[in-house]
Amino acid sequence: MFIKICGCRRSEDVAAAVAAGASAIGMILAPGHRRTLGVDEAARLRQGVPPGVLAVGVFLDQPLEEVQVAARAVGCDVVQLHGREPEDYRAALRADFPVITAWNLDDPAPRSADWILVEPHAGRSGGAGRPWDWGRACGLDLAAPMLLGGGLTPANVAAACDAALPFGVDVSSGVEVGGRKDPSRISLFCEAVRRWEEGRAQMVSQGRA
Repeated sequence: MFIKICGCRRSEDVAAAVAAGASAIGMILAPGHRRTLGVDEAARLRQGVPPGVLAVGVFLDQPLEEVQVAARAVGCDVVQLHGREPEDYRAALRADFPVITAWNLDDPAPRSADWILVEPHAGRSGGAGRPWDWGRACGLDLAAPMLLGGGLTPANVAAACDAALPFGVDVSSGVEVGGRKDPSRISLFCEAVRRWEEGRAQMVSQGRA
């Protein structure tokens, strides 16, 4: 399963996510967030992301050219749009980068995306880190594979996956202690996802899912 550890700010965060087997690390490049990085900071952090792990730059309602320039300067593999960017904006950006589009379930479902992050606080500067009714995301007819976010932790991610059956998961505050990424929580989170994935595969093979 696809696992994204978002809001990485230090080389230690990246190292912990990579060691735990994360698929992607996210760097916040939108202004005004407590996890925001400058372009130069993000470019240095990106150097620690090895081949096979995606470096994702997260933006929020910023001018298209600003996003394109920053994403290239950082060396982003993927751009995540967490605001209310219109369809033509997302489509234009996809000419240069794969795009994760965050969606809050209340707005019209995105059509231009490579992945759709279902997150109830999409469109705002950061989520609230609170669990929600993940079952609302199950069975949605979306234009791209679904990532699930919003209030996930090592303790509840298996239940969230049971409820929503996502393609992947996205976590930030749920693997932090005191506002900083915690290597042990990152490891526990990834382990919980892998256990769920293995259990789900076994159920499917036995015809019980």
